[in-house]
Formats: sequence, C-alpha cells, structure tokens
Amino acid sequence: MPSTKLPYVAPDVSNVFDRPIQWSIFDLELMAQESHDWWTFPIQAHFVHEASGAGFVVDGFWDGGNLWRVRFTFPRPGLWTWTTRSDDAGLDGVSGKLYVQAPSNEQIAENPNCRGHIRISENGRYFEYADGTPFFMLADTLWAGNSARCGLGENNDGPFFQYLADRKAKGFTTILMQYMRGFGDTTNEKAGQRNEGGYPFEDGDVSDLNPGFFQWMDRRMEALWKDGWVMATPVTWFGKRNCFFSLDWAKRISAYLMVRYGAYNSIWSLSGEYQYAMKDCGWTDADINALGDVVQAHNAFNRPVSIHPSGRIDWPAPHDVQSSKPFHESDWLDHHWLQTGQAIEQMFYISVRCEENRALNPVRPVFCSEAYYERPLDIDSDGPYHSRWQAWSAFLNGACGYGYGAFGLWQFLDLDDPLGETGKQVPGAVPWTEAIAFEGSSYLKPVYETLANRDWWKLEPCRNRLRADGELCPLPTEDDLRPPQVAMVPGKFVIVYIPRGNAERVLEVVDFDGDVSTAKWIDPRNGDVIEIGDFDGLIPERSDPVDEDWILVVENPL
Repeated sequence: MPSTKLPYVAPDVSNVFDRPIQWSIFDLELMAQESHDWWTFPIQAHFVHEASGAGFVVDGFWDGGNLWRVRFTFPRPGLWTWTTRSDDAGLDGVSGKLYVQAPSNEQIAENPNCRGHIRISENGRYFEYADGTPFFMLADTLWAGNSARCGLGENNDGPFFQYLADRKAKGFTTILMQYMRGFGDTTNEKAGQRNEGGYPFEDGDVSDLNPGFFQWMDRRMEALWKDGWVMATPVTWFGKRNCFFSLDWAKRISAYLMVRYGAYNSIWSLSGEYQYAMKDCGWTDADINALGDVVQAHNAFNRPVSIHPSGRIDWPAPHDVQSSKPFHESDWLDHHWLQTGQAIEQMFYISVRCEENRALNPVRPVFCSEAYYERPLDIDSDGPYHSRWQAWSAFLNGACGYGYGAFGLWQFLDLDDPLGETGKQVPGAVPWTEAIAFEGSSYLKPVYETLANRDWWKLEPCRNRLRADGELCPLPTEDDLRPPQVAMVPGKFVIVYIPRGNAERVLEVVDFDGDVSTAKWIDPRNGDVIEIGDFDGLIPERSDPVDEDWILVVENPL
C-alpha cells in the first residue's frame, strides 16, 4: 500500500510564464477515494487538441496519501480539453479545458525548451527539437545531481544552481544525471542516496516509495526545464554488488519514472552500465529487452530510449562498450550510447566506436555518453588536452553528442557533507568545488561555438580526404593518438582537428581549389580565430604553439 509516513509537500511545478504556453509543464491533481499501490496506474487522462483532433493518453502517478497527478505538456498551441478515466470514483470523470499560447521569439531565445521535445531527426543521424531545430548535444556528467549534497538551497542558490551556471557559461547543453543514485555502492543503512526529501524508498523497502524524494526531483527537473537544459538520464545502476532491484521491481520503478518525468525534455537510458545487472544479478538479454518494452509502453511523449554500457572491455560478447552490439535490432532502442573507458589507453575507442556505430543500418544517432574523465593535473598532467581530443574526435567521427566528465564532480564529492554521504571516493577524485574548475571543461566551449554556429548536423567523416606525409591518415590506436580527425559538409566546409605530434608532418586535404577555398585556424583552447586566406589543400604550419593541437576550418570546398 502507499506510504503515508512523510507529510505531503507540494512541489513547485508552476509554469515558466504567467500564462500557459506551448511545451510548458501542466499538472492535474486528483484525490483518490481508494488506496492504490504506487506502481499501479489506476487513472488515465485523455487530452485532445480541439483544432487538429490530435489526442494523447497519459497515465497518472501517485504522489503521496491519496494524491494522484497527471503530468502533461502541450505540443501544440490552441484549445486543449481533457477527461480522466478510472475505476476509482475520485479519479474518474474529471474534465477541463485550457487555451495554450504559442511561445514568442523572445521566449524561445530565453528558453530553447520552448522549441519542443527532443526527437530523432528524419535521417536518423542527430537529435532535433520538435520545431525541427537541430539540437547540439554537449553533455556534462552530474550523476549525483539528485542528492542532498547537490542541494537547491533556500533561495535557488545552492550547489545545484551554482553548477548549472558554471556549465551554461562553458557551452554545455545537456546534463547527465540519474533519477536515483547509490544502490550499488551505498554504505548507508537505507538503500540509495537521499535528497532533501529523504531516501527514495522507506527503510530500504522498494515497495514503500517515498514521494518526498521525488517531489524534490520534480524541483530539479523544473529548474532544468526553465533554464533550457535537456536531461540525459539512466534510471539508476540496476547492477553492482547488492542488486537492490529485481527485474520486476526495475520494471515498476522505470515505468513510474517515465510516467512522472516523460513530459520533460530528456533522452532516456534503461540503466547505467547495464552489464553489471547481467553479471551480478543474473539478468539476460531477454530481461533487458523486456525492461525496454515496459518503458516504451509508458512512453506517452516518445522520449528517445537507449541504454548506458560499461566501459570495461572484458565483457562476454556481444556486450562491450556500446549499446549497439546486443540491442541494435531491439524494438525499444532508437539511438546508441557509448562508454569508451576510464583509461588513457582506451581513448582511441572514441574514434573507432563512433565510426563503427555511424555505419550501422538502420541508422541511429550515436551519443558518446561517457569517455575518459578529467583528473587533477598531478594525476594526469595532460588532462585538459585529453578533454579536447575526445570531444573533437567524437563529433568528427559521427557522434551527434558527447559527454564530458570530471572526477569528483560526477559523484559531487563533498568531504564536509554533514550527512556523511560524501559521494563515492575513488583515486583521483577531488571535492566538487575543485573538480568543477578543471581546465578541460572550459575547452568544450570552443567546440560548441565552432560547430553549433555551422551546419554541424550535416557533417560527414571523410578520412579519405586527408593525407599525412603522403599517406592516408589511419584511425587513432592505443599507442598513437596523432592521426588528425576530419569531417565535412560537402560544398560548405571541412573541419580538421590536428592533435599534438604533427608539427613535423606534411598534412594535406585533397581535392581543393585555392581560388574558391579559404581557411582559418581556430585555437581549441580559447576559440580565437586566425585567418589563413586562400587554401589549396596543403595545410600550413600551425600557429604558435606549433606542436599543440589546432582546428583548421576550410570554407567553400569543392
């Protein structure tokens, strides 16, 4: 039965604007006359757009006591009506109507979420907003964002908002965050990590869901929506050590979270590092597919769905660092997540796996969701360079999105946390206040500015157009990260990322006419532009510092 141990606290789910606006979040509140288990969905609401006749059927979710909510977002402006259906008299036959305004250009500029839900493009290569605007997915990793130590503060001035301000200034557009964290590695008496509303389940009993925990997650989701962010989220890590969730309970909580948060702008992962659920909990491919089918059955707003793999390279085939090997043909999966490993010697996999996944048929978007995280300089003195190398390599080899991470920030490590839930302490992790300032995170903004201001979604990797000392440039390897990365939009521009170690090499982009092609250097450290002028294919000597990495942009190629 539903838990009533915590008093109900209404979350702040007010609309962004003073009047209802297209794509804003709307909550319909109802009081049941009977008690229902939290994992059931005894109410459905039927929303209809009067002008077009378009309709949506949306489940309601339990939010404490006898309170149930139906959460909706309006994909079209105009008059909407709704009616609820339920066997519970308190939930049945509630109807209403609301006129929804189209967002203004100023509102769209202020909040890109007013462009609508993220969806997969028609050609299957990238994500776009509902209005057709391509979405440049540059993500940062905050797995523990829904924890008390990453708090909201009394006046929206807590660590969570400090983090968002820093990441927005650096060009990030997406936050990687779990709905619930800590089930596999918690040392607390109760499973998982708490937020301001307590633990996700009372006394570690998965049948006793705590609505207060999710009401505070509501506040985070609303803040992300208002600030223009897209969320990329695994539900949790279903594997690792104690296997808190059986497959049946994993299905129930996944369905509940999709119903509760599907109206927000997000892409979805069934689980973090799913292979551990197979290794430690005995799940099979069929179990993963069954979980995916349940999630899709409750996916009223068609959120893109995939699964986050482990970065280990020793899993039994076909389960490696990508979602595609076992699940490319699964009905529930519509895009791919990659984890390329937490080791420098695995960085080359970014180029290799992105290229492999881009070549698959049917075509699906490729998101490099986790790569080698940045460490303090005393552990990896080249960490800032590695951050640049990975991001450029991902986008120029076919990824439509890239996820940066910093040791100490992903777990929001806080050694002074009065609750004692400091975050996972691993070698190389420093407190979040230090990790948020790692130099490499600032080097992602030139990636955003260079690509987002061009038709990046049309980029095609074109390694065959690049020569080094007269030879075709190979893919990077474990022992050699020097090979330049290159992609182009035919007839418009070519982008070449030239890593360290190429100062003495003769580099050439073939099939160019100097009369019409012009080039410029872009400094990947600060985004500064240095004009080169006419370009005939031979890449000139790099600017100072000569043997550092550089970006070459060639406009108007033949």
